[in-house]
Amino acid sequence: MIGVVVGTVLAALLVSLLLSPVEALGWWAGWYGEGLEQPHEASTAPYTPIGPRKQPRQYVVYLDGIAKVGAANYDDVQGLLDGLAAALPRTVILGDLMPYSVRNVGLLEERALSWFWQRMFQFKLERRHPLIAFTINIRNLFQVLVAADPRYGRVYGRGEAQIILTSLLRAGYAPGSGVPITIVGYSGGVQIGLAAAPFLKRALGAPLTMVSLAGVMASEAGLDVLDRLYHLEGSIDHVPGYGRALFPGRWRVMRRSHWNRLKDSGRLVEVAMGPMRHNGAGSYLDAGVLLNGRSHQERTISVIAGILRGVATRGAEGGEAPVSGPSRPSPRDGV
Repeated sequence: MIGVVVGTVLAALLVSLLLSPVEALGWWAGWYGEGLEQPHEASTAPYTPIGPRKQPRQYVVYLDGIAKVGAANYDDVQGLLDGLAAALPRTVILGDLMPYSVRNVGLLEERALSWFWQRMFQFKLERRHPLIAFTINIRNLFQVLVAADPRYGRVYGRGEAQIILTSLLRAGYAPGSGVPITIVGYSGGVQIGLAAAPFLKRALGAPLTMVSLAGVMASEAGLDVLDRLYHLEGSIDHVPGYGRALFPGRWRVMRRSHWNRLKDSGRLVEVAMGPMRHNGAGSYLDAGVLLNGRSHQERTISVIAGILRGVATRGAEGGEAPVSGPSRPSPRDGV
């Protein structure tokens, strides 16, 4: 009996993997009714800036990790966004995108299997049947793989860029203003952001920075258009290492890869976060575990806020200064 259940689950995961590009390809083909230049109504959901309205010095788009199910955030993620909003009163922060759908449609909405995902989400909130509830993460992980796949990644990135662009415009971003934009990605959200980066850069021409919070990413063309990539990683977090091992473009021997060109140009800044885990207790967003007198969440907010202050300052000074030398944070970065 156990063998039948395990076999059924594995078969379902295999089918899910094979079908994972369907949403992106269907969007590209127009199966869902919207045109490439006209986002689906769901993708124009009320993007709610975090914190009071302000005259912005920069815009920040947050792309969550693979546990995300829709526009709403988990408490720890919302704590991060609220903390950044409090630390950066002149920064507009957008944090309600669903990165794992090129239509910005959450798993709990207008989907054939929404009933199933609602059940899994309930298990996740109640901390019941964690292995079964992990199917949410696996489903979204497959979308990360689609975004990293050279056959589908451009389509995925085009769709995600359109969603991000829509959210920026709705939040008041003025194209041509040159106001800096930073994508803050958590785990697989970094790969999604990198897939979208070339299209965003082409559409807005603004300074574009990425903050990778324990990001898992391939060697993407999006790395070429970033002013800088800040990569934050804990010493006991092994998940980012999967990206370094599984994507050949991340290997040092691939001298001309996007990743290695980023490193050689000095645009990669690596930040050690101390003994933090990828998720759960002891993670970057844990408000209950202390490190040197501050919670993990407070340290993460402080580090990212310092980076964003540096981005805003450089934007106010007229652009990104040339970067050279070793990839280490500087005092100017506020890390």
